Amino acid sequence: MDTAPQERLYLHREFSAARKMRRVRPLDFHGFFNTISNNMKKQRAFAVAICLALALALAPLRSRGEHHETWIEIRSPHFTVLSNAGEYEGRKTALQFEEIRDLFQHLYPNLRVDSGKPITIFAIKNEESLKLFIPDYGQNSKSMRLGGLYHMSSDRNFAVVRTDVRSLGPMGFRTLYHEYTHAYFHHNFRGLPLWLDEGLAEYYGNTDIGSKEASVGMASENQIRLLRENRLLPIDQLVSIDRTSPLYNTKDHSGIFYAESWALVHYLSISADVREQELINKYLNALHATDDPIAAASQTFGDLKKFSDKLEAYIHQSSFRFMRVPLPSSLSEKDFPARTLSPAEGILAQAAYLIRGSHLPEGLEKLHEVEKWDSATPGYHSEMGHYHLQKADYANAEKELQLAIAANPNDISAHIDMAYVYLRRDGYTLESTPKIRTELEKAIALNPDFAPAHAFLSVAYLHEPGEDTARAQKAALRASELEPGNLAYFIDIGRALMASGRFADAKKIAEAAQRVAITTNDRSMATNFSKQVDFKASHPQEAAAKSTDTEASPPDASAGNPSDTSFHAEGQITELLCGHPPEVLLTLSTGTDSLLLHVADIAKVSIQNSGSASDAVQLPCAQWKDRRAKVDYRAGSSGAAKGEIQIISLE
Repeated sequence: MDTAPQERLYLHREFSAARKMRRVRPLDFHGFFNTISNNMKKQRAFAVAICLALALALAPLRSRGEHHETWIEIRSPHFTVLSNAGEYEGRKTALQFEEIRDLFQHLYPNLRVDSGKPITIFAIKNEESLKLFIPDYGQNSKSMRLGGLYHMSSDRNFAVVRTDVRSLGPMGFRTLYHEYTHAYFHHNFRGLPLWLDEGLAEYYGNTDIGSKEASVGMASENQIRLLRENRLLPIDQLVSIDRTSPLYNTKDHSGIFYAESWALVHYLSISADVREQELINKYLNALHATDDPIAAASQTFGDLKKFSDKLEAYIHQSSFRFMRVPLPSSLSEKDFPARTLSPAEGILAQAAYLIRGSHLPEGLEKLHEVEKWDSATPGYHSEMGHYHLQKADYANAEKELQLAIAANPNDISAHIDMAYVYLRRDGYTLESTPKIRTELEKAIALNPDFAPAHAFLSVAYLHEPGEDTARAQKAALRASELEPGNLAYFIDIGRALMASGRFADAKKIAEAAQRVAITTNDRSMATNFSKQVDFKASHPQEAAAKSTDTEASPPDASAGNPSDTSFHAEGQITELLCGHPPEVLLTLSTGTDSLLLHVADIAKVSIQNSGSASDAVQLPCAQWKDRRAKVDYRAGSSGAAKGEIQIISLE
C-alpha cells in the first residue's frame, strides 16, 4: 500500500478561519437621532407585547414530555447514526465513521476492526446538546471542552460527536478519533504501556480524512509548542508513568505526557532513520520478557540519554512528515437509508446512553417521557429492564425483560440481561444455571461475535452438573479471540483449565496475565488468579472436590472450618477487583495483617457510606479503592479469601 510519509510545512500554517479577529462594528450615531421618531412605534409594540405576555401566562403550560427535538436515523453498513443536526450532518458523520474504520482496516488488515457489539453514534448539533448525554457538562468552567467522546459498555458502544466543530479546520474530529483509537487497540491488544496507549491515540487522533485519502500522523501546533516550551520528561520516566501519576491525570490532552507520548510514537512511526526497525514491536516484546519498562526501553532504544537527545532534535525540526493513506471505499453517504424517528424513539435512544453512562436518574426520567409518548415503542421494555437490573430490582427487571423478549425474540441485550437477573437473584443453582445458559446461547445464536456472551457462558458451563470444562474452555477461547484486549476473558481460559485439573497450563495463563497487566484493576485480577492457581495446585484433594464457586479456589486452610461465625475487621482497601458482575474481591490492610475478602453479590451486601445507607448503584465497587472500611464477614468462604463480606462501612 502507498503510505509513504509526505513532507509538509504544517507547523507555521495559519488557520485563518479559526484565527480571524472579529471586527468591532462602529457605533451608529445616526441611529441615535432616529430614536425619538421611533418612540411611538415602540409604545405600540410594547402594548402588543403586554397582551402577548398575558395570553402566554394564562395558557396551560406544556409538559416537559411535549418538548422534543427531531432526531434522524441514518444506517450505514457498520454504524447507526442518530442526529439532531439534520439529515445532511448525520449522513456526513456516518460516512466519516465508515472511513475511519476503513483506515484502520487498511493499515492493519490482520487485526479485528469490529467488536461484535452494535455502535450507536449521536451526531449532535452543538455543545449545548452534550448536556443531553452528560447532564453536568458545562457546570465547571475549568473542565475540558469536548468535541466528542467514545463510550464502551457491556452490550453496545456509543460515540457522541459535535457536528459544529468541523468549522475549526483540519483535525476537527481529533477527540473522537483519539477515543476511537483507544477502543480499537484495546479491542486487539492486552497490556499496552500507558505512553504507547496514549501516544497511539494522539497519533491517530491527528488525522484528517478527505474524500479519497486520509492524512495520518499530522503534527499539531499546540503539541509542538508545548514540547518546545517545556523540558521533556526523561525517557525512563516517560515509559514508567502509570494512571496514578499526576503527569497523566491532567484535565485535557495538552499535558506534557500526552504531547511527548505523541512525539515518541510519531518519531518511531514516521522518522526515516528508525521507521523500518519496528521498534514499537521490539519494545513490547522486551517489555513482556522483562516486565521492566526501563530495561525494555534500554534494550530497545539503546542509551536512553542519547535517545532523548534524538527525540529532542526531532521535535525541533522545521517540518514534520505525515502519511497519506488512500481510502479505497466507494461508499457514498447518499446511499445510506434514513428516516425520522418518532419523539419516543429519539428519547429512548438518549435513555439507553444515560443508563449505560451511570446517569440512572436522568435515564429513568427519559424512560418516563417515552412511556408518556408511547410505551409500545420498540426497545422500551428492554431499556426499562436494564435500568431495574442496574438498581438490583430483579422482580421488575425480569417482568420488563419478559415483555421485551415477547415483543422481540431477537433482542440480544434483553437475553443477556435476563441471564444476569437469574445470576444475581438466584446465583448458580440446579434451577437457575440452565436458564442462564439458555439465554446466553440464544444471544450467541443471534450474534456469534458477541464476546461478553461467550465469556459469561464459559463460567456458566463450569457450574453445570458435571462441570463441562471442555465447553467452558472453548467459550473462553472464543471470547478472548473476539476481544484480545480484555484480560478478564484471557483469565477465563485459565479458570477453565484449572477446573479441568490442568494446573500447569493454568499457571502459564496466570504468569502471562501478570506480565501484561497494566491497570491497577488488571494487576489485582491477575495476582488473585495466580494465588488461586497456586492454592489449587498445592491442595489437589480439595481441588478435586466439586466447588460451588468456580470463580474462587477451595477453602483456605488458614481460614479455619467453614461456619456461620461472623468477624469484624477495620483497615484500608489496598487492592480491589470488580470482577464478573456482581462479584468483588478486595484486600483489607489492617496494619498487622492483610485480609483477602470476597463479595458474591454486591447488591446483597449492606453498604454504609460515611454513616449513611447506600447501595451498589450509588456507591459502585470502583469507588471503594484506597478508602478506610469497617467490615463484618463470615469466615470460611470458598477460595483463598478468608471470608465473605456481609456488611461494609466505608469512611
